[in-house]
Formats: sequence, C-alpha cells, structure tokens
Amino acid sequence: MPERPPQTHFAPSPAAGVALWGLGFMAPTVAAAVCLACGPPEKPLVRAGLLVAGVGGSLLVGWIGGRRILASLRTVADLLGALREGDLGLRGHVRPGHDPLQGLISDVNELSEELRRGRRVRTEASRFLGKTLVALHSAVIVVDEHGAIRLINPAARQLIGAERKSVIGADPATLGFAEAMGAPDGSILSHRFPAASGRWAVRRATWYSDGREHTLVMLHDVSAALNEEEHRAWQRLIRVLSHELNNSLTPIGSLAETLTTLLARYGANTSQVELRDGLEAIARRSGSLARFVGGYGRLARLPPIVAQPFRLDLALARIAQLEQRVPVALEGRVALVVHGDEDQLGQALVNLVRNAAESSMLTDGGVRIDWFAQGQEAWVEVVDSGIGLPVTDSLFVPFFTTKPEGSGIGLSLARLIVEGHGGSVGLANRCDGERGAVATVRLRLAG
Repeated sequence: MPERPPQTHFAPSPAAGVALWGLGFMAPTVAAAVCLACGPPEKPLVRAGLLVAGVGGSLLVGWIGGRRILASLRTVADLLGALREGDLGLRGHVRPGHDPLQGLISDVNELSEELRRGRRVRTEASRFLGKTLVALHSAVIVVDEHGAIRLINPAARQLIGAERKSVIGADPATLGFAEAMGAPDGSILSHRFPAASGRWAVRRATWYSDGREHTLVMLHDVSAALNEEEHRAWQRLIRVLSHELNNSLTPIGSLAETLTTLLARYGANTSQVELRDGLEAIARRSGSLARFVGGYGRLARLPPIVAQPFRLDLALARIAQLEQRVPVALEGRVALVVHGDEDQLGQALVNLVRNAAESSMLTDGGVRIDWFAQGQEAWVEVVDSGIGLPVTDSLFVPFFTTKPEGSGIGLSLARLIVEGHGGSVGLANRCDGERGAVATVRLRLAG
C-alpha cells in the first residue's frame, strides 16, 4: 500500500476524535457549572442565564458534532457498500479540519485504490495468460476435482475438432482425452485424437483454487523432433552399415573374381596354395561380416531388466579388480544403493572401464573411478589419462570405433543399458588441464 502524504495539520484517530468531540460537548455545561459554583448566589437571573447558556452550548456542540459524525459514517457506509458491490471507483470527500472520522474516510479511499490497483494487475495478468494460451501451439486442458473441463485452449480444441463447440464442463474422456489425462508427467504418448495423431510429450501440474483441486495437462507435439532424430539415427546407422559391408564385400568379390580367373585360365593346374589362401580370406571376411551382423543382434536382444537394490560401490570395487592392464584407483568412499539389474549395469560399467584402460595403455597412464550422490542420483566418473576423445558425434553409434581391433559396440551397449534404467551416460575430454577423458554415469538412487 502506498505511503500517505505527510499531513500538515493535526489529525487525531477516530477514537481520539470522538473523545475530543465529547469533551467539547461537555465543556459549556462544565463551564456554566463552575461559574454557578463560584458566582454570587444573590443573582438568580445571572445564574439561570449561565445554566441556560451552558446547556444550550452543549446541545449546539452536540448537534453540530453529531451531524458531522453521522455524515462521515454515511460516507463510510456508502464506500463500503460500493466495495461490496465491486465498484472500486467511488471515493469519499475528505473535509479539512479536525473531523474525527475524516481519517477513516481517507483509509477507506486508500483501500479502494489498492483494491482497484490489484484488480487491474490481476486483469492484465489474466489477459496475458489468455493470449499466451491462445498463441501456444501446445494443447492445454485444465480440469477440476470432478474431472470436468474448466479451461481449454485453441490448440487443444483443434485436436478434437471442437473449434466452435462448447466443451467447458464436459468430461475429457468423451472428447478423446482419456489416455492423455491418465498419462504420467514427462511421458511420451503415441495417440490418435479425433482430428490429429502423433506423439506427444505430457506435462502435468496440480494446484488448489478456492480450496478445490485443479489439474493442468499440457500436450506438446514432438513428432517432428522425434522424426528428425530418428532420421539422423538412420543416417548414421546406414553410413556405418554401408562402410562395414563394403569393407567385407569388396574384398570377397575381388577374391572370388581372382579365383574364377585362375580356374578359367589354368583349370586343374591351378595352384592349391592360391586357392586355399583365397578361400581362407573369403572365410575370414565372411566370418567378420557375420560377427558384425550378430553384434546388432546383441544390441536388439538385451534380456529383460531384473531390478533389485544393490550396492553400487561394491560392484565398482569388483569391476576395478577385473582390470589388470593398467592401475585402477578407487576414489569413492560413500555407500550408494541403486535399484536396477546388477548384471546388466555391471556389464555397462565394465565396458566403460575397459575403454578407459585401453586408452590409458597408449600413454602408460591409469584409470580413476569415483562415485558420489548428487541429489536423488548416483554419479559414477571413470577418468582416464589416455589420448582423449576424437572429434566426432558418432561415439555412441553402433560399430563406430577408432581402434584397429575394436568391435564398436561397447559404448553403444553401455548407453543402451544405462538409459534402460532411467539413467544417462556422457563422455567428454578432461577439463582439468590433463590429457584424457571422463565417462559419467548417472543412475537413480534406491528410494
């Protein structure tokens, strides 16, 4: 509430003002009584005149004061009635002087102004929210505690083909929103609405208004973004497949053509050594191609997750003992319990530690494993002092590898397993000035 301007005259409070008016009302009578008590008793006319003057003065003061107080009270009553009716523009006139209730009128005026200012702010905020909902491309639906629609924006109306149909108060299930209203927060929903279909990211929020529960559901169409991401994934997959298939089929075709030429030219006199070497080369390349295709089968045929609580720190200690090629230091000290499939997560962590060790072998370095709790997550960091990461965005692409004898499925498999547990895997070069890379795994702690 804004501060009142400084007053240049004495303004008593209403209670003090009424008390002063009461004293003013009694003053003439008290003065006449004093004069009668102190004056000469032998002058009855004078004494009678003083008594009449005193009583008349008190009545006059009381009449004037009563009219002013009643006028002020009527003004206050009118102002309060206007507030009750929602009229915040009415103001009472504040007379100058020492009227005991003028301060009360001024306070009611300030209250009206503050309420008017608050209503203007709420109206502007409501208009801004309304225009935001209209301009929003995401569908927004608000339902009350009984499940009836209380607000729906144009994007949501378009999903059900109800741009000009009244749906306020309707049951969302009857309009095709049943599955969307029941979807958990943060989920991706594939659904066909009466007027549109696609994949939708679901966000939910619950709040209380006037003691009643309201639920907001927002549906954001992510079909285009997911399709684009899938398109890029297919491009990377086809690029890797084309590269590996060409690497195998080109030499197989060349060797087969060479053997055919030798047989056509020399017939039975063809050297058995040349035939044997050529066939062995074809067999090796065919076996390599079979292992390559089988690797994709491994990624696609992961067993179901059998989740249960287990000590992540103890699992990391066992994994460190498996790596004997380079020194592996354990830096974590806290006990962490996560909920997941220990065998699958162990395989993912083994792959990360193995990659770190193989990189460190090239520089005669070592590996450090640290773990700690961050909020509701368990963080695992595998830090190596190897050659660092190549500049590429294909680190997690299946069968992408920079190692001459690498299979290219270790990182892909690790990421697939960790993300299947609701976690994430990240790879980055070290930022502490040292050479090497850091693999970071984030998993939810067991509740």
